[in-house]
Amino acid sequence: MKIGFFTETYLPHLNGVSVSLANAKEELEKAGHEVYIFAPKLPGYRETDKTIIRLSSLRVLSAGHEQRIVVPVPNETFRRMLMVKLDLVHAHGGGFFSFLGYQLALTKGYPFVLTYHAFLKHYTHYFLKGKLVNPKVVETGSKLFCNQADIVIVPSNKMKKELAGYGVVKPIEVVPNAIDLASFVSLKKGYLRRKLDLGEKQSILLSVGRLGKEKNFDFLLRAFKEVTKKNRSCVLVLVGDGSEKAALERLAAELKIAERVVFAGFIEKEDMPAVYYDADIFLFASKSETQGMVVPEAAAAALPLVLVEDSAFEGAIEDGKNGFATAPDEKAFAQKVLQLVEDPVLRAKFGAASKELVNKNFATEKIISDLVRVYEKARTIRKNTPRLSNKIQGRVKDIVGLFKAVREFNRILNE
Repeated sequence: MKIGFFTETYLPHLNGVSVSLANAKEELEKAGHEVYIFAPKLPGYRETDKTIIRLSSLRVLSAGHEQRIVVPVPNETFRRMLMVKLDLVHAHGGGFFSFLGYQLALTKGYPFVLTYHAFLKHYTHYFLKGKLVNPKVVETGSKLFCNQADIVIVPSNKMKKELAGYGVVKPIEVVPNAIDLASFVSLKKGYLRRKLDLGEKQSILLSVGRLGKEKNFDFLLRAFKEVTKKNRSCVLVLVGDGSEKAALERLAAELKIAERVVFAGFIEKEDMPAVYYDADIFLFASKSETQGMVVPEAAAAALPLVLVEDSAFEGAIEDGKNGFATAPDEKAFAQKVLQLVEDPVLRAKFGAASKELVNKNFATEKIISDLVRVYEKARTIRKNTPRLSNKIQGRVKDIVGLFKAVREFNRILNE
């Protein structure tokens, strides 16, 4: 099967969506499928993989998380997109590139699958500080767009309930994002301590993610302040970058914990398993997740977890078995962190349970099998309900032919 992923974000940007897409592409190709990725062209970045087609794009004003608008100019990469023959379009997110994927599917009669990765209404502050788009507008737009898909995929039951509440009536399938569990095998300690020059006796409390408002890192800093009141052997390491970094650095200084907080910045995807493995406890407080890729990744590295309770992490944590899921209360959160810091036997027990749980619930073979099953279902739906008339299909072929003619004309002029 030839599958086209359309996405607003992809590597080298490091986030849950880009990592999950890279994993899914790799595993689908191992299973014998062809996967093309259509993503934004990034200034200064040169793509070497011919199956990753970077389309001209512009960054959206004030979009701190690198949201970009596709620029549909009839250049070489845009023509390549039109000329690649696909069996199915799978869009990721509800933004401009996803809409382009939908237009391609609509035009060529491809099945259209949409994965809704995030609670987009939590991100409206990135668009002109929420003055242009508000949460209600996002809900309405999400409902309308999801109802154009043949099938909607979500990574958790939490997201499925959310979309049903918006009024989405198309079939919604729960398929967790793929995790490369093999990369968490045969790891060695020491990578993070060497990189950040941390002492052997310091307990590393790790959190990973884009430093944005919706990720709730300010909660972690205040909770860590409570931890330091009773235990000074801990250091909090935040891996990731984002628009809130300066504000979080100021908050750490105000709380007088700056010397115990390390902002590690961006770390390459291939090094992240070693980062997780070198930590002692993983912390996460975001309430905007649909799955939260970093949580099962931390569990795959055999880390005990302390999270703010959220159904998005279903399958990656069982309270009291491999970690603690607390109320959104800084002192309660800090108390659970301290319990693990001071009990190495409990840490080891929870860490082993984390690895067992994630290997059971996030086995790559099962996830990819479920994804292919959804694709086949979407192809059956599309076969039984064709979108466009043969007349319109013919016009599309004429447009593609026009692009080819323009390219040939330019070649002759340049000879």
